[in-house]
Amino acid sequence: MNWFLLWLFLHILAAVIAFWPIFVFPVVGGLAAQMPQHLHFAVALNHRIEQRLVLPVALTMAVSGAGLIWTANINIFETPFLLVGVILYLVALGTAARVLLPTTERLVHLVEHAPPPAAPGPPPPEVMKLIRRLQMVGGFTTLLFMVIIFLMIVQPGGITLR
Repeated sequence: MNWFLLWLFLHILAAVIAFWPIFVFPVVGGLAAQMPQHLHFAVALNHRIEQRLVLPVALTMAVSGAGLIWTANINIFETPFLLVGVILYLVALGTAARVLLPTTERLVHLVEHAPPPAAPGPPPPEVMKLIRRLQMVGGFTTLLFMVIIFLMIVQPGGITLR
């Protein structure tokens, strides 16, 4: 059995499963903005996907990535693109765990306990503030993952893992 190919398959599969939702969250948010009566559902949906799919599966990538590094017998400190990719991955996970998840939890709580609006219109200012924070920080983590994907595919200045 070729362990490298198994780890590579698991790593890529986890990346696809974990990170496709980061491109769906803005679509759901856009629909919620157009249909504010469904804001609670949209926020709860994004939070559930983030909590039960994105973060857990993203965490498994550390195991499959370590398996790749181990089976390929790579010294991570002599492979700059890989070292930068791992650092960016840790920054993105830390940002998701310390900023995105708590912000989404707060948003879910606010939306669940908000009184029904008296008239149609935008959500309350505190809700909008949290939504803007999620958009900014979520965009930042998406950018980090795009850079990581670029580094893993192009492997600038590093060894070829093919």
